[in-house]
Amino acid sequence: MDTNHSPEDQADATDAFESELKTLVTTGFARGATIEATWVITTPIEDAPDWVVTIEREDLTADSPHDSFSVE
Repeated sequence: MDTNHSPEDQADATDAFESELKTLVTTGFARGATIEATWVITTPIEDAPDWVVTIEREDLTADSPHDSFSVE
């Protein structure tokens, strides 16, 4: 698996990933899907890593500053 991407390509890919993830979560929530959970994603490609994804709900008040998307 080729992981030698330019910084610009990485930034574009990250921006696209964040946008798609936000759409996936908000659309799933709107449709009534269980969003708060942990998933183990096993990739079928030997050289690719497996992933653990956890989504937690955060209810923010109007007084709390926040970004529309943040990764910790």
